[in-house]
Amino acid sequence: MIFTSWNVNGLRSVSTKGFEEWFRLFLPDVIALQEIKATQQDVLALIERWSDLYNVHLNPAEKKGYSGTALLIKKTCTPISIERGIGIPEYDAEGRLIYAEFENIIFLNGYFPNGQRDHGRVEFKLDFSRRVVALAHELHQKTNKEIIIAGDINTAHCEIDLSNPKANSKTTGFLPNERAFIDEMQDGGLTDVFRHFHPGLPDQYTWWTYRGDCRERNIGWRLDYFFATKNLLSRVKSVAHHFEVLGSDHCPIFLEVN
Repeated sequence: MIFTSWNVNGLRSVSTKGFEEWFRLFLPDVIALQEIKATQQDVLALIERWSDLYNVHLNPAEKKGYSGTALLIKKTCTPISIERGIGIPEYDAEGRLIYAEFENIIFLNGYFPNGQRDHGRVEFKLDFSRRVVALAHELHQKTNKEIIIAGDINTAHCEIDLSNPKANSKTTGFLPNERAFIDEMQDGGLTDVFRHFHPGLPDQYTWWTYRGDCRERNIGWRLDYFFATKNLLSRVKSVAHHFEVLGSDHCPIFLEVN
């Protein structure tokens, strides 16, 4: 199976910037989208247009034009179930989690909160993040299926994961407690799949600010990840960032699993 994850920064916007051409070229089995900024009603025409290949499952935020996640699942890969949220209204109102159970894998797609410039949402972010990880472990124990957590984690884990670590040491997304949360994930048995296979590879970013030609100069952050339970690693064929795909301030990431 080929899984992809992409913060599209608006589903309606990216649909006019080559999104459909991209997925029809690569034909991933599961497409995880974050920051869709759209409701079902907003994108009915798009869903209909894509229905020859994919079933589209949305988890929009209650607030218009904000947050939200989605899963596009190829019609040949019918999931056992689709679930939305973590059961806590203050998080679920923002549409930040949708997940699918397949025969051997449970795939969680999360749009983890931004801590904000004044750090006012860092604790909200960390609490949501820990609850998602707790849910992942609960599902793993309950079903004995391998787990993948994909999405925009909104944190660069190590200095290699952003262009200017010293200048951003007090910026949300690279705060010590945010980075420590990723350590917690890994200590708890979830592996950063990209770094597992590319441990020292520099300049591997997935987000670039629109300011100052940063994407062209590759001044960015690695904010988008696949985390997986350890037994899945032996089944990974490839994991990569598709820097060349435009349409958002993030690029899509790919994971192919036997």
